[in-house]
Amino acid sequence: MYVIFKDDIIDSNDIKEIILDNSEFNILEDMSLRSKREDMLAFNMSISIDVLNEMLKDDGYDLEEENKEELLDEYMDLADTLAVELEEYMPERTILKAYSYKYDEVEGCIKLVFVMCHRDIGELKLSDIVKRLLSIVG
Repeated sequence: MYVIFKDDIIDSNDIKEIILDNSEFNILEDMSLRSKREDMLAFNMSISIDVLNEMLKDDGYDLEEENKEELLDEYMDLADTLAVELEEYMPERTILKAYSYKYDEVEGCIKLVFVMCHRDIGELKLSDIVKRLLSIVG
């Protein structure tokens, strides 16, 4: 899907490739059309628990010592952080938000919604779209 990005037109497939090439995320769905806006890019994404475990181990976490609830919070916080760090690969003047919404035990992954737009649209509109998309996937 093509979206308006200030004075440019961006193909969501190009952004999808940037995400896949520069992160460990998998794209589950291009939700740009479901945002009901012509100026927002949105994806339903996932990241493997195994990838997150390796990162947490590298940071010195003892995964055996953590209780399940605290570990789940760490997974979700880390997934959100990794998604937001993708901003450095995105077009100039991009703002984005990512929100983890589910731990999928069967697939062994954290699922999250990722939404981005041009800075001129603003954080408030971006937050509204994240909430709308979370109600769809949640």
